[in-house]
Amino acid sequence: MQTGFYFKTLILPTAYPDLFADFLLDFTQEAIEEDCVSNLGDHPYQYTGGSGQAHVLPHVAYIVYSNQEPSALLQSLEGFCQTLGDQDLPVGFYHHTSTHPNLDWISAYQQSIQPIACGQFYITPSWIPPTDTPLRVLTLDPSLAFGTGHHESTRMLLESFSSMPAKTFKGKLALDVGCGSGILGLALASLGACVHLCDIDPLAIEETQKNFVRNHLNIGRIWQGSLEQQAVSYDLIAINIVADVILGLYPSVLQASHADTLLFLSGILDCHVHAVLERYTQGFELLEQKIENEWVGLSLRAKPS
Repeated sequence: MQTGFYFKTLILPTAYPDLFADFLLDFTQEAIEEDCVSNLGDHPYQYTGGSGQAHVLPHVAYIVYSNQEPSALLQSLEGFCQTLGDQDLPVGFYHHTSTHPNLDWISAYQQSIQPIACGQFYITPSWIPPTDTPLRVLTLDPSLAFGTGHHESTRMLLESFSSMPAKTFKGKLALDVGCGSGILGLALASLGACVHLCDIDPLAIEETQKNFVRNHLNIGRIWQGSLEQQAVSYDLIAINIVADVILGLYPSVLQASHADTLLFLSGILDCHVHAVLERYTQGFELLEQKIENEWVGLSLRAKPS
């Protein structure tokens, strides 16, 4: 039922943020917003869950906007935590709900998404007027859980791209695995690479195609699916997905690489980086490791065969 106000609920999981994001998307069937807790100000958070309570607030927060009060959502999240706990994955979440006049829903949401400068790139939503900047402007509007450069895992890869000489990308063949919004592919294309992209989510394929058109950039190839056995060898491969998926992709990544292929990995929590490095350094040498909060980004180069 439509009311004169809406509910804004902050969800701060103590662990497994990607699992929480998937659960929230499935439960709400609506867009959710991700932000750093440090950007949200002080709130009287309540804690729900088992032994996963942290002594300090987590870094990642998910924001759910709804016309419905959040008791059903919070009850379902509590059950979700119990299910994870039964699988020896102790976790809980902090939460806070506030109400806001419905008239400012769109404007409040838009005001919360501001342009961000990251390395050579200036990422802005379409409703912000153009600005005079020497950086490479990428226009992306937030959609579902797809990235717009505000998350640490995305920022670290954009910074890695920015630190490399232009010849690294110009005329090279690049692949964005798990493209989401297409932000990494857009950055690579703007640097002069021919870009292929893939994602298992059909909405990601649709969103990526829209964003390439919006930014007047070309897609070399795009498909729904993952990195299957490819007849193509890529000069550059970028993957920003959770560590478990990255680990499983190793044989296909190796198959799609040649000597000197540059590989950029992110979306890795610091507790998983050892496992990722142990597997990937079998076929790649580590060039750089970036750390921001609990997130890790890796730049690697394929070893000569």
